[in-house]
Amino acid sequence: MDKFRHLLVRGANHVEVVLAFLVTIGMVVGLFSVVRYIVAIPGLEMDFTYDYVKKFLSMTLLLIIGIELVLMLLSHSSVAVLDLILFATARKMLVYSDTMIDILIATAAIAIVFAIKKYLVTSKYMLREGKILSAASPIKNINFDIDTNIPENKATTIGGLLCRLSEDECKPIEPGAEFTIGDIKLKIMTMKDGLIEDVQIQEVSHKKKRALPNL
Repeated sequence: MDKFRHLLVRGANHVEVVLAFLVTIGMVVGLFSVVRYIVAIPGLEMDFTYDYVKKFLSMTLLLIIGIELVLMLLSHSSVAVLDLILFATARKMLVYSDTMIDILIATAAIAIVFAIKKYLVTSKYMLREGKILSAASPIKNINFDIDTNIPENKATTIGGLLCRLSEDECKPIEPGAEFTIGDIKLKIMTMKDGLIEDVQIQEVSHKKKRALPNL
């Protein structure tokens, strides 16, 4: 049963990647429409300019929402979800709000999203979910920015630390490889020409399972 569940999870992840790829293709194709809008606007009569610019803004914001959707599918991050909601609300307010009540509601919604990002989605919360960083990020800056305790005496950058851990553990460096140091798990996300590009840093949960009583 566990093996079947693992296969389902892997299959779902692959489907998400495929969907993200298809959405990305759609966004690239949609860029041509944005270019067409830009080219056509200067030649319009004044009576039609407002509606045309409105359609241009709607299309542009829709492409941005599509990009945020791709990021959400790939990262599974609550921050990406909030960004998606933020841009969707902004599109609604800028393009489709006709009354002051609509603008006030949209403004309140945007303010709530910003409040959630500032006061609820803290660096520690993002660390529990998993934060993706460049392999060139200095360990000293990471420890300062998200309050971690990654040793700084083994390497200067997070990519260098992974190479050092790979040597110590005799474990190959490849996409998906995971290394644990202290209460931090490091996962290689992407590589190019044999070099690490992106790394996911995540806090390891040390919650102990409650022992079952002896019967």
